[in-house]
Amino acid sequence: MLGPRQDGWRVWLVAAAMLPAVALAQGADELASTIQQSLDGIEYRIDLRPELAAQDLQEQQRRLDLLEQQAPGHPELPTLRQKFATLQDQVASSLTDAAGDAASGTGAAQIPTAPEAFDDGLEEVGTLQKQAESAFLMGENGEAADFLEQAESQMAALEERYGDEIPKGHATLIVTKEKLAALKDQLAVAEPAD
Repeated sequence: MLGPRQDGWRVWLVAAAMLPAVALAQGADELASTIQQSLDGIEYRIDLRPELAAQDLQEQQRRLDLLEQQAPGHPELPTLRQKFATLQDQVASSLTDAAGDAASGTGAAQIPTAPEAFDDGLEEVGTLQKQAESAFLMGENGEAADFLEQAESQMAALEERYGDEIPKGHATLIVTKEKLAALKDQLAVAEPAD
């Protein structure tokens, strides 16, 4: 007879079915935390780099949609949606102001800029950071740590190479460093991947 064995399989199947729900809840909390941190960063740079803030806000829209799909009743969702809407309004206003300033030859057009190669390098760091973040959200902490290490190494090389040419208060640099630091903190408290 296979009765006890079948019961054992049933218990195992029920337990296996519950694991994704637990992992999903943890993943949703981590995703909500990441969205909150990203929205805080966007809020910081709206006036300095409204175009970049607008691009980052689009990415957060996708993350909010993902959070809503994964956990429609997540307690942080209404707050995140409200903050997102507020930032959308601020970005739209800032983009309008920036367009007016550029037409009149004032405002952001007068801010010193970093070399194009530095900005391109920061974009590559940002790509590595996003890959690290995605791996982290999927529970692949080892892979996330590898991407993060690559991003930090590239950031250090960029700063060493272009140090004197980087304007003080370079918003993208500041925000990128904050994102890397936040992800490093998240990885430090996460359980190591098996």
